[in-house]
Amino acid sequence: MVNLDDPTQNINTMGPYRIKFASKNVFRNGKQVPVFDPYHLKLVGGTRRFSPYVGGGMFTQSKQPFTTHFRSFHETLVGYAKAGPSAIPGVDVDPIRLDQVDEKLLRQLTHVARIELHPLAAFYGGVIAQEVVKFTGKFTPLKQWMHLDFAEVLPEARPDDVARQNSRYDHIIQLFGLSFHHQLANVRTFLVGCGALGCEYLKNFAMVGVGVGPKGLITVTDNDRIEVSNLNRQFLFREHNVGQPKSVAATAAVRRMNDALNVLTLEHLVAPTTEHVFNDTFWSNDVDFVTNALDNIKARLYVDSKCVFYKKPLLESGTLGTKCNVQVVLPYKTASYADGPKDAPDDNIPMCTLRNFPSLIEHCIEWARAQFEDVFVVPFSDVAKFASDPSTVRALHALVTKPQVEFEDCIALAQTLFTSLFRDRILQLIHNFPEDHQTKTGEKFWSGAKRFPQAATAVDFGNAYHADFIRSVANLYAVNFGLQPPPEDEVVPESSYLRQVDTFAAFGQAHPLAPWVPSSETIAENDEALKKQQEERATNADDVGELERLLNELGALTAGQLAAAARYVAADFEKDNDLNFHIDFIAAAANLRAWNYRIKQVSRHKCKMIAGKIIPAIATTTASVTGLAMIELLKIVQGKSLDQFKDSSNSLGLNMYLLQEPAEPEKAKDEYDMIEMSEVKCKPAGFTKWDTTLVTVQPGVTLAAFLDQVQTQVGLNVNLLFHPVAELGGDEYAAVRGLMLYDRTAFSASLKALYKQKLDVPLREWVEERYQRLVDCDRPFVEFQTSCSDDDDVVYKIPTVVCRFV
Repeated sequence: MVNLDDPTQNINTMGPYRIKFASKNVFRNGKQVPVFDPYHLKLVGGTRRFSPYVGGGMFTQSKQPFTTHFRSFHETLVGYAKAGPSAIPGVDVDPIRLDQVDEKLLRQLTHVARIELHPLAAFYGGVIAQEVVKFTGKFTPLKQWMHLDFAEVLPEARPDDVARQNSRYDHIIQLFGLSFHHQLANVRTFLVGCGALGCEYLKNFAMVGVGVGPKGLITVTDNDRIEVSNLNRQFLFREHNVGQPKSVAATAAVRRMNDALNVLTLEHLVAPTTEHVFNDTFWSNDVDFVTNALDNIKARLYVDSKCVFYKKPLLESGTLGTKCNVQVVLPYKTASYADGPKDAPDDNIPMCTLRNFPSLIEHCIEWARAQFEDVFVVPFSDVAKFASDPSTVRALHALVTKPQVEFEDCIALAQTLFTSLFRDRILQLIHNFPEDHQTKTGEKFWSGAKRFPQAATAVDFGNAYHADFIRSVANLYAVNFGLQPPPEDEVVPESSYLRQVDTFAAFGQAHPLAPWVPSSETIAENDEALKKQQEERATNADDVGELERLLNELGALTAGQLAAAARYVAADFEKDNDLNFHIDFIAAAANLRAWNYRIKQVSRHKCKMIAGKIIPAIATTTASVTGLAMIELLKIVQGKSLDQFKDSSNSLGLNMYLLQEPAEPEKAKDEYDMIEMSEVKCKPAGFTKWDTTLVTVQPGVTLAAFLDQVQTQVGLNVNLLFHPVAELGGDEYAAVRGLMLYDRTAFSASLKALYKQKLDVPLREWVEERYQRLVDCDRPFVEFQTSCSDDDDVVYKIPTVVCRFV
């Protein structure tokens, strides 16, 4: 922020300054009182030298270090300070302490004091390792002592079979007994995901002996492959594993730790599309409990729904930087993962901000990532579709009808793209909205988050961002047009002339940029105006006529032209290959965009982190959270009561460890429903999501017969019937979202006729047709959601209907 009276001075050279939110006076109860005002700031310091504030500028927080002091280990062990004064005046400390001794707990601890519990070691190992990291000064250090105990994991009574067996599992045996060890060895668990969490879980399973018995089994699945960025936290993988399936590589590594492990390794996604693999037989016979090691909400919700349906315990955990959490899901006893607090939706950046008015470097990087898709992916993938199937014609005339392309053409396209993005669009924006432009209300247009831009009027090959942009775009186009092999097959060597700045600078000298000419284009000021523009263009007669002409020309392409276009290759964004020009483009484009809007430019690494959506996971947090989850696993195998289990939310960076008893499942209750516009009753009263209505029918049962069977069993009329797939999010389910199998109160005449027609159709056949074979009806069990009512039209909700074919 510059001082207009003296441009050599600015806040950065005259500060630093403390900033606080201002307050404003309002009248309350007849008195004027100050209240918090989040839209105004005050600078605390010498600001008299400043000229009056005009607008613009960016504040940057500067975190100030502080020094913390610690007592020595010796000092904390001796002296009165270790206990502190009595909480009750006139009463000595020692008698209070003696009165509070838990004799049962004391006996337990004396029996196990010298025994090691591997999950507890994993938890504290992560905590201690994080304390070492804190020596850098980035996180808050642990202040003196930390005490957490997990005595509830111990058996209620000391087992009789705790004698040492001279095996690697002696510590488990001494704590829980030999019979428990055999029980643990013969459990069958389903590990979903084999990334950072999955690797730690497999290591923990190997250490404590999960699935090492004759009936034991660990089924692990992950459809992902190992990337370079995984190696810093997914410790079972090494550099030679890059490109291999995660589940295969992790299984091989963990078997070297414990060759007695029984592991079934799969490479499938766990989703409705793989229910033929993870079918009723699998869930009924091969799973005692599920261990989730997933990294997205959608997959977690699906696995959670399967655990509820098949009544399987679930260990749910997750990490984000130094934060982590564990949730235990127990059939009929606890709420499920889906019942927990919902994550805040992603902060979607308004389209107008991305297109015309960025104010943060994150806006620029997101814009660059979108440009990558728009320039190097979408057009070329559509060309490939058109070349193989002319019925999928797109307005791709400029690409498909292009004559033979040479590398020089790619450089020319790169220069054209540079002028379009960083010169022409910016100059047009300035042309439409000059620096002194005002809104309809008379306020300055370029104020608040809107930053007045500057245009790059020429390509300067002495500027690293300019050179990187031209070089990366030209090489990306060369792959698109089939002049170079895709980077996954072969990369351009660093010594190649295709990477040398001189190659592109010589072309630029011989081919100067064409001058900019203002256009009559109207630029939308906000998302609402942008949407209106797009709607107008969709119905514009000139645009429609031009589109028809291009489509006719595309439809008349010769076989030779189609064959040439079939060689076009769409880019496949890959953040971990440093020689494929992908991150080079993102970094150059984002930083050029930042320069346009006078936003601080950032390193290539930061661009890679944001554009590649690399989650800041670290090994310390992963080790700790899986240690906590393993303690809960030991409780599951023992069959502990609900009050012995612990959910937890933790932050290793801030030393916060919050453990609480899992929430009980919510019971259905009679309540007013805004959609039904009436009170909805429950039948039976107080049922939970773990309850089901089992309806047993013949395989060929019709829809009408099934509805009659449900009505007979529950004593209610079925108003609505649908499969849960109709409620799933995701593009793959968009075509079936909201589709009903039956709707007794349908308004549409066509829908009424459809449902009447389908009443005599076999239920399985109708479900497969309605949901486009996304539902596997060859299963012995198929679940449905319903809405019911009695003869007086009082609406009822009932538990999930499970149709059992026999």
